Amino acid sequence: MPATLCSLFPASVRRSLAGGLILAAMMMVAAGLLGAPLATHWPGLAYWCAATLLWPGLAHRNRTQALVLLLVGGACLAWSAGQGAEVDPARLVAGNSGLLSMLVAVSFLSLVSRPHTGDEERAPQGRRALASTLAAVHLFGSVINLSSVFIIGDRLARRGSVTREQALALIRSFTAAAFWSPFFGAMAVSLSVAPEARLPTLWLVSMPLALCSLLLTGWQLGRRQAHGENAPVAEFTGYPLQAGGLLLPGLLAAAVLALHQWQPQLSILAVITLLAPALTLLILAIRRQRPLAAVRGLVNDRLPQMGNELALFLAAGVLGYGLETLFASLGGSLPLTQFGAQEASVTYLATVLLALLGIHPIICISLAGAVLMPLAPDHTLLALVFLSSWAVGTATGPLSGINLAFQGRYGLDSFSIMRWNLGYAAVMSALVVVGIFVLAALTGLA
Repeated sequence: MPATLCSLFPASVRRSLAGGLILAAMMMVAAGLLGAPLATHWPGLAYWCAATLLWPGLAHRNRTQALVLLLVGGACLAWSAGQGAEVDPARLVAGNSGLLSMLVAVSFLSLVSRPHTGDEERAPQGRRALASTLAAVHLFGSVINLSSVFIIGDRLARRGSVTREQALALIRSFTAAAFWSPFFGAMAVSLSVAPEARLPTLWLVSMPLALCSLLLTGWQLGRRQAHGENAPVAEFTGYPLQAGGLLLPGLLAAAVLALHQWQPQLSILAVITLLAPALTLLILAIRRQRPLAAVRGLVNDRLPQMGNELALFLAAGVLGYGLETLFASLGGSLPLTQFGAQEASVTYLATVLLALLGIHPIICISLAGAVLMPLAPDHTLLALVFLSSWAVGTATGPLSGINLAFQGRYGLDSFSIMRWNLGYAAVMSALVVVGIFVLAALTGLA
């Protein structure tokens, strides 16, 4: 049906209109956060319309996933309604509007933070090159997400592909940003389920986990001997990290904490939605780079590329609401009385296992949120579980977005990437479980 309706309009018109709707939806959410009396279903309607316009251009796998989520969520809602449960249409339409608005807001940062791609600086080699590549991808990825990986990856690529060691460095350093970055999709999803998570407390554990991920990757790649698929670290060609690359990620993280401290009634999700576009436009104005022209380019180019995310997150919102309603209609009881470190560890390990089976973390998070909320879990501990499962699961899962993207762009088999990362996933999972117990102790749950 969406494809039939969309066939009436040229693809370029659909993309431009969808980009405008996505921007309008984010602005409505931001206006609501600032106190404007806007009903939450209006931005939701705009996102649904944009997803419909972009539907014909989505990857087949993404369309299948979205349809499955919609069907399962819809079936749960229909069954619950038949049992007398009340289904709120406005909430159903609103779905993950807040989460999507945060992702749209973060996309503005790509206008002011991009890795340097000039050829005048010779690419470094050896251990220092490995370290600088890990740091550069991690820092840029923490702000502008997946685009940083391919900007740097394309510069490193030779004959259209990257080496095994380069691929592992790019994938792991990028996904490790999910442990802590407030501008990452993982944080948006986690905070949409656990909005009361305390970011400074969470960072006490999640940032060391991210550092452990980078150090473990550097150690594993640095000690490989030259045989089979391996290449010695002395032959590693990397990306040079410049001092200026450290400025914006640090500035943004500090600004998020400062604004949240000044306006504590605003969630971290809301703070980022308001801050990222405002700070981007301010930087563009200071640089005299024509903010309106930059935003117009964003609407016509970057925002329409969010079709896969739109479809997946909107469908996941339906699934989450359906599971929540179904669980409530069944009595909402679990064979558990609390959500402590042991329960959190089991939830994390189950989510990573499901990622290895090809299930996207957002599906697992929606399911876990619906099932665990009756236990009134500590939101900070819950957020750590979600962020860690995203960081480790997406690096390892053969059907994760980044591994499939590497298969399509650089010709690396996604199941081979999974095999290369299994040892990394095992060690990181042990460290995550330790981190879970540490955070439980810090929050008084141990």
